[in-house]
Amino acid sequence: MPVVSQQGQRWINAEKARYYRVVLEKDLFGTWSLIACWDALHALRAGMRVTALASLDAGIAARDVIAKQRRQRGK
Repeated sequence: MPVVSQQGQRWINAEKARYYRVVLEKDLFGTWSLIACWDALHALRAGMRVTALASLDAGIAARDVIAKQRRQRGK
């Protein structure tokens, strides 16, 4: 199950020692961004992607797509 907080959502795969996290943030200029981070404890697979969004609604839709992908992959 994803952990929902004010910061975003996080998915943890304990079997593979991996995690994936998404955060919606609004900058000082009022622009929304979706920040996605992922990492594996025992491999060099860490990464981060920042996507500029047109609106908060676009960010929620993008976050929902990622949540659906995480569910389909089992975590």
